[in-house]
Amino acid sequence: MKTLNIPIKGMHCASCALHIETDLAQVEGVSKANANFAMERATIEYDEEKVTPEKLADTIRTTGYEPMLDNGAPTHGSTHHDMAATENTSSHDHSAYTNPRDLVITALLAIPLIVGMFTMPNIGTVLGRPAWLVLNFLVTWVMVAWFGRGFHKGTLNELRHRRVSMDTLVTVGTSTALLWSTYALVVNRLNEVYFETAGIIIVFLLLGKFLEARQRMKAGAAIQSLLNLHAKLAHVMAEDGSAKDVEPSSLKIGDVCLVKAGERFPIDGVVVSGASSVNESMLTGEPMPVEKRTNDKVYAATINGTGAITMRVAVAPGSSMLDAIVSTVEHALSTKSPVEKVVDRVSMVFVPSVILLAVITFIVFAVMGKMDAAITHAVAVLIVACPCAMGLATPAAIMVGAGAGAKRGILVKDGSALEAARNINTIIFDKTGTLTQGKPSVTNVVPSAQADAHQLIRVAAVLESVSEHPLAHAILEAAHAQKILIGSADHVETVPGKGVVGIVDGEKTMLGKPEFVMESLGLRLEDLPLAVQQFRAEAKTVIAVGRGNVFLGVIAVQDQIKKDAKAAIERLRDMGIETALLTGDHQATAEAVAHQLGITKIFADVSPSGKADVVKKMQEEKRVVAFVGDGINDAPALAQANLGIAIGTGTDVAIATGQIVLMGGSPMKAADAIDLSRKTFHAIRQNLFWAFIYNVIGIPLAAFGLLNPMIASLAMATSSVSVLTNSMRIARKLK
Repeated sequence: MKTLNIPIKGMHCASCALHIETDLAQVEGVSKANANFAMERATIEYDEEKVTPEKLADTIRTTGYEPMLDNGAPTHGSTHHDMAATENTSSHDHSAYTNPRDLVITALLAIPLIVGMFTMPNIGTVLGRPAWLVLNFLVTWVMVAWFGRGFHKGTLNELRHRRVSMDTLVTVGTSTALLWSTYALVVNRLNEVYFETAGIIIVFLLLGKFLEARQRMKAGAAIQSLLNLHAKLAHVMAEDGSAKDVEPSSLKIGDVCLVKAGERFPIDGVVVSGASSVNESMLTGEPMPVEKRTNDKVYAATINGTGAITMRVAVAPGSSMLDAIVSTVEHALSTKSPVEKVVDRVSMVFVPSVILLAVITFIVFAVMGKMDAAITHAVAVLIVACPCAMGLATPAAIMVGAGAGAKRGILVKDGSALEAARNINTIIFDKTGTLTQGKPSVTNVVPSAQADAHQLIRVAAVLESVSEHPLAHAILEAAHAQKILIGSADHVETVPGKGVVGIVDGEKTMLGKPEFVMESLGLRLEDLPLAVQQFRAEAKTVIAVGRGNVFLGVIAVQDQIKKDAKAAIERLRDMGIETALLTGDHQATAEAVAHQLGITKIFADVSPSGKADVVKKMQEEKRVVAFVGDGINDAPALAQANLGIAIGTGTDVAIATGQIVLMGGSPMKAADAIDLSRKTFHAIRQNLFWAFIYNVIGIPLAAFGLLNPMIASLAMATSSVSVLTNSMRIARKLK
């Protein structure tokens, strides 16, 4: 299956999006189609052996909307070209009725209409009719017929496909008021003229559309800002040592690039030479720079610090971590949450229902002999019931929420994840790599009376210098941190299950389990330092070192807890969420870590498949469970959970399985993600409330003649703008 993203011109409301989805879903070879009104685009999963992109674009075109093509073909994949096309589509699509110049002209044309609402200036007559009323007739026809053309084109397009939409409501309402008023003027029934109703409605509608387009552009700014992070140039190194400036898109895997101090890395790669601190906050959301040395990974758009670095390109253009982030966010915006699908269906039924109600209102008042009331009340019903706000309520909030999360290192891969996350009451954390660093490090160095800490670390590091064991790496890192010169050992042999023996400084040296070292030295186990028991009680691995016939001391090693893990657990507890620790490690280690973090529910000695079983068992207890993990063995549990949260520093499999990805590896971001989802869904609820309340209150008032059509048009415009403005508050609340 392939995925195709097509920006679309002509979507005016949620009903439009649903029409496109319905028609695309009927095409053979299409497995899934989502049309997003807020983003003005369609995302289609299709079988390229059964249907071509051109066929899909033609389907959209025959549905009555215009797919925006990139270089003559629909845009594929999730690249920065897609978003740019979407931005351009947005501004171009609404030009027929959101041009600022048109808005100003219609406002000026409305002046005589507004004056006529309060007094009719006596400036003479034309063909026996008041000249001011004739002026109103002329300006209203210009306003409705020309400046309202965007609505009428939409209506004609919908009628050709036997559908109705928001544009239909506007066209029918304004045209009815205009045509009846023209008739009344011709037959001299001047008390039944309502030119101001039709004309001023167009002004309010254009103002609402203009403000809506501006707010939608602001809502997408967070996503667009990600795309603007790409470096503009790359300095490719030639064999003679010279550098040539090229577009990052022309780089190839294996190219060597120079990145100067203060520049952005052009693509993902590996440091070849040089050292510097790198600002990776655009990826992780964490402000502290990360030190980079030879063989360390660097990522596109992160900012080099004070030292020049030479890097080797590791991925093809378009495959960087930044590109993956953009793709993830765009996918989240193109998928619908359950509540949005319900609202879409309601909107599709809503428009014909409103038209029917307007007809009934007209007939009732006409039968009563109140033709003027019949027209104004029917028009008011049509205008106030515009479903734009309902269509924007959910996608606008998800757009802002996903964008705000991306800027903070929280990638929402699916719009439904935000909805699922709000109900989470239990979070299960995998231990290794999630709450802990995922690699052991030296925590304690206890030399004997015959040695010092420096000597103890040096001897251990010399003996471990040729080992690939994680414990050996921990000791070597401790030696490097203290700038200890290591040297090399001779005749190194491994004693399976016990330790290592070799020659250091001309003497036989042993390292390993304390019991093994004491036995090798001919010492009694009772002479082991008391610290050994204490460290083991804390679930630390204890390594003893001896040389010749001298016991040099012990080194404690442990996979250390991440610095903000405890604060994250406390914050989740304050949010009313229960936490649990799950690990494949033995019970003692799990209990030691859980005790430090304040977690009381522990699952230890759990197999990879057993992790998913633990999640399922808790779900059977009526808990809504999120699972946070980073390894391949966490993938089944991530998939089983109501919400899978993957640590971005983990494996590709875990990241692919999780619904939310936390960049940088901080467990605090799990709490941030839940907070983000709650705020986003709170905004969705508020949006839906305002969208529906306008209609619930406005439609009956209009039907009973208690709502002037002009006030109805203002209320309709206000509803859409208020929904978008309320959505923008999500980003501000997260600051």
